[in-house]
Amino acid sequence: MQKNKSYNIKKITSEVNSKFKKIHQSREIGLSLSREIIGISSRSIRSAQRKDFKSSESLINDGLKKLNSSQKKIKNYSSDINTAFFLDGEKELCEAIFFLSFVSGYKVSKIKMELFSPSSILKGMAEAASELRRTSLDSIRENDLSGSEDYLQIMNEVVDLLESVDYPEGVTQGLRRTTDQLRSVVERTRGDITIALQRNQLEKKIETFMKKVDRKEE
Repeated sequence: MQKNKSYNIKKITSEVNSKFKKIHQSREIGLSLSREIIGISSRSIRSAQRKDFKSSESLINDGLKKLNSSQKKIKNYSSDINTAFFLDGEKELCEAIFFLSFVSGYKVSKIKMELFSPSSILKGMAEAASELRRTSLDSIRENDLSGSEDYLQIMNEVVDLLESVDYPEGVTQGLRRTTDQLRSVVERTRGDITIALQRNQLEKKIETFMKKVDRKEE
């Protein structure tokens, strides 16, 4: 009886050890692909910031292929792996997709979104909206105040949409905190645009005044 118990324990441990090996291998594959996806997403955003929209879209397509591949490879063991690292890759790729959409009109299809978890989609959207602060400031430097206001409007719209999502943090996985961070970025951007508008109005008034002075001197 004791021998049978010992045998069963050894056999069970051996089988579990084999499963751990497969889980570990799947996790390593997932980690590697997630890092690649994060890198691809970052390059896509930089391309979109340079207005190289074709390269940005090409990188997104590459990221989507890798995401689809990695999901298949870890699918059988997803319940045994802490996949927080994988969600980071999803979120970064969503950010790249939404950012390209915001600045170029790139179409975000339902089929693309089906690859992502709900929290990754909305957190990626929030971070893409935050990234618009830089784009808005670039527009101000280029004296395109109308463009900067358009980007601010998108940022405001995203905040309003995210604030309408009313579920516990355990479901949305930190969305509320991400939304709060975005709201802070929006307020800073609004302040910068307001200052730029006031400065522009002042410059126009000074220019008008100087023209009147020059006419009087003539």
